[in-house]
Amino acid sequence: MKAFILQLNEAQVFYATLLLAVILIRVPLIGVYFRTVNTLFHENGHALAAMLLSGEVNRIELKNDTSGTALTKTPSAIRAMLVAFSGYPFATLCAALFFWLSGSGYEKAGLLILISLALINLILFVRNTYGIIWLLTFSGIILLVNWLNLPLLTKVFFLCISQIVFAEAIISTLIVFYLGVTRPKKAGDVTILARLSHIPAAIWAILITGIGAGISWFVILRFFPAPAQLFY
Repeated sequence: MKAFILQLNEAQVFYATLLLAVILIRVPLIGVYFRTVNTLFHENGHALAAMLLSGEVNRIELKNDTSGTALTKTPSAIRAMLVAFSGYPFATLCAALFFWLSGSGYEKAGLLILISLALINLILFVRNTYGIIWLLTFSGIILLVNWLNLPLLTKVFFLCISQIVFAEAIISTLIVFYLGVTRPKKAGDVTILARLSHIPAAIWAILITGIGAGISWFVILRFFPAPAQLFY
């Protein structure tokens, strides 16, 4: 078995891990657990934007249905709009960064980023019970993977997390597009954007989806191995 694994090329490892990621996010409870990684990035996109724009982050909530909340304060409506807009593109960009780290052999650096982000949120921002438990257990998993120090396990784990974040970023963007067009008063971030700007939620949904599609297309072209590489 070990010899077989060592014979796998990069494309085979990538797509085998992609299949694993797809299976994981469909398993009850386990799927919700790992999909929360994308929620962490999304809400931290809001938080980072608020801090960069001289605002404040009151708290972040990670919920057991993969939704989340970032409560922030900003000095103006324009800055509040930028904060509301930042969540979806930030999560997709984080997936792109993680694919680059994995493709460059920097999985250890990626694990360091993950656990640093988890601990920062645990110490400074997250106060709800599920969020605290999730951050503690997820940090424990990262530490275990790092402690075992098995190159293949590290690569597969980090690549799997990257693919989950990427898939969830795409899915959540499509959901917000649908809600922005069909239920503009219950579309989360784009509802906030519509209220602050007096521009219809559907327009914001189209803009966010367009940016997400552009980033996703770049990621697929740049970081996904050509399927033909599976056979040699």
